[in-house]
Amino acid sequence: MKKQDYKMHLKLDVRSKILLLVVANIFMFMKFSLLEHFILATIFAGLIVIFANKTKGYRIYLIYLFFTVYEVIFAKILTIPILDNFLLLSSLMFKTIYLPICAGIILVASSKVSELITFLRKIKLPKNMIIVMAVIFRFFPVIIGDYRLIKNSLKMKGIGISRFYYLLHPWRFLEYVFVPYVIISTNTANELAISCMCRGIESNKKATTIQILKFKLIDYIFIIFIILLLIAVCLKKEILSLI
Repeated sequence: MKKQDYKMHLKLDVRSKILLLVVANIFMFMKFSLLEHFILATIFAGLIVIFANKTKGYRIYLIYLFFTVYEVIFAKILTIPILDNFLLLSSLMFKTIYLPICAGIILVASSKVSELITFLRKIKLPKNMIIVMAVIFRFFPVIIGDYRLIKNSLKMKGIGISRFYYLLHPWRFLEYVFVPYVIISTNTANELAISCMCRGIESNKKATTIQILKFKLIDYIFIIFIILLLIAVCLKKEILSLI
């Protein structure tokens, strides 16, 4: 993410974003009506826009709206067995993991690795697990950038210029994009792991850091909002179960 885009958004403490991720995973195992899930989806997409990246927030919300509109309207009007089964299954899978994805985007797009490492050290997590978490945290943004570089390099050679090129030529996608992508991803994971070790993350001595974790007013407001949202959802589910 560009520095300009990063500065335009409100800054949350990494612990606040981890709390959101935990709550999102709790919601993932709850059963919601279509309207209830739509409200939660809108709230989480709005949080992405406010605290992370506007473009990513709009895109993931448009995908959610597409599946919702198809499920409510077009799936009842049009009946194409193969297409319906594929889209309905995709809709179910996407909606199931939608809230954790949104929380994950906020965490990854607006946090630094140093913040995460400082937090993990504060909760006394084993060093091996800290290394794994740090590598994973940096891995996904890096491989997304690598994927774009691969596609741009192919476009310079006249491959994959049209929007539906790889849908029409799936084997070329495997040859030109997927295979190089897997190789680059493997090398990237190794490089990130070596980078973490070179910075002394696995040292047995007491670690020092210049990164200071401190809650601000926006964090307290955010945490209260998330807790109230969780309580409201849980209370409603409890009342409905009694009825």
